[in-house]
Amino acid sequence: MRSGNPSTRRVSHVARADFLQRIRSRRLLAVLAVIAYLGYLVNVGTVEIFYQDSSNEQLYQYAGEPTSAYIGLTAGVTGAAILFLAGYYVLSGSLERDRATGVERLVGSTSTTARELLLGKWCSHVGLVVVLLGTLGTAALLNHLVHGTGSTDPFWILGPVFLLGLPVGCLVAGVTLLFQSTHRLRGTLGNVVYFFAALMLIVAAVPAMGDQSPAEIPLWARMTDTIGLFALGDLTYDAVLEVGPGYDGPGVANFGAGSAGAEIVRFHWTGDSWPLWFYANRLGLVLLGIAIALAATLPYDRFSASNVSDSRGLFDRFGSAVPFLRSTPAEVNAAGENPDETTLTPVTDRSAGGFGRLVRQELRLLVRGQPWWWYVGALLIGFVGLTGSAPTEAIASAAAVWPIFLLSSMGVRTLRRRMTPFIVSSRHPYGQLLAEWTAGTIVTAAFLGVALWSAVLDTGTGGLVVLLGGILFVPSLAQAMGFWSRTRRLFEVTFLLCWYVGPLNQVPALDFAGATGETTGTVTPLLFGAVGLLAFLAAFGYRHRQT
Repeated sequence: MRSGNPSTRRVSHVARADFLQRIRSRRLLAVLAVIAYLGYLVNVGTVEIFYQDSSNEQLYQYAGEPTSAYIGLTAGVTGAAILFLAGYYVLSGSLERDRATGVERLVGSTSTTARELLLGKWCSHVGLVVVLLGTLGTAALLNHLVHGTGSTDPFWILGPVFLLGLPVGCLVAGVTLLFQSTHRLRGTLGNVVYFFAALMLIVAAVPAMGDQSPAEIPLWARMTDTIGLFALGDLTYDAVLEVGPGYDGPGVANFGAGSAGAEIVRFHWTGDSWPLWFYANRLGLVLLGIAIALAATLPYDRFSASNVSDSRGLFDRFGSAVPFLRSTPAEVNAAGENPDETTLTPVTDRSAGGFGRLVRQELRLLVRGQPWWWYVGALLIGFVGLTGSAPTEAIASAAAVWPIFLLSSMGVRTLRRRMTPFIVSSRHPYGQLLAEWTAGTIVTAAFLGVALWSAVLDTGTGGLVVLLGGILFVPSLAQAMGFWSRTRRLFEVTFLLCWYVGPLNQVPALDFAGATGETTGTVTPLLFGAVGLLAFLAAFGYRHRQT
């Protein structure tokens, strides 16, 4: 005889089934490999916690010796940062998979409520977060045996990883369910909104604190700490002052690779008790994650017709909204007045229209079905670009990111529409791949072309190489990542990170769009073109594997 609350049992069954489905995925192995590699980077000092200060035109960077306590802190904040920025894209496939396979409606026909289903999904997401953090902590632990300083203490390495990362994972799991339960946020728009929201929460908090010491940071600011940077300041600031008494920089620790030209000064930190406010902060993140997961039941509807996206063109949707543009019942009846007399034209040429017709159809599929504001934004970018009424770096940055709403469907659309078996069994299985890629290059060329046309005229061949490198890179990357990952999220997060660092923040090494104006005449556009060519070959290889 079974015991316990039936509702609790249903939540646990949903969590168990979803978790087992997640860990059986081969794509998870690639994620775990990346996480394990991050654990290696933490130990060799490529990723570390540091403070920066300048004196007599010399930049000093204070970083810790690789003790167990310091490696644990660094690995913990690494896990928290990765989960906060990219965890959404790892976790958000659960409800999408259920919709695509029909499991969502099947479960909806049982006694399992939406609240029980989403709580089970939340528990499953948290379980996957535990697997990711466990992989990171184990990699950091094993690498410390080889590269670390002093004894390897599992408590000081694994403890901070879960203390810093797990509450963030609980929060991200709740936000993921809320976004995936809301019709307008479950696609590319939600992915873009989450990326910028998470990035702004991390980037905007630290400058707001100025050069204050950890003791001067107000409690309300500490309670908003997500990845633990303020807590790191409380723990390691005194150790920095011991090796640098003249340090007068900010009391908030930095995190990342640091500056290549800085003089490295090592401080020794062997561990300290965590501040009490930090435990309250972590508990608050967990409770907030549960609350958001429960709030997701409000927009969640398993039987809503809105689960099927509206793929009609802009004119078709406009016509359905304007009464005199709609087809009247009389017109519909006239078209099919006598079904018995209807005849079908025999197909004599299966290649009618040729490759050009296929490209036009792929271009239609790529462009149609977007919300009205996307088309308005595209027209605005085109007008500003052609008239030259905005600086090149501004319009190039906007033109580079706007097509993501279209290009992210490349390589994935045929899978979602279950057309792949028909394509790979046709006479020309590679024709659709090439046509889809051509349509993607047309879209990319249109946006980058209106942004860079004046720069191309001014710089000649060099500007044209920059333009061609971007045109080859973006759609090829989208198609290859869509094919191999079978989801649009990998391309979206990779592209957004590259765009944020390169065109938007003016870093020439990642400027695929020519926004900085510093890549003309350099090898950078050629490298982007080469990456694009390799990505196209990878997509071609995937189609060959399918056939």
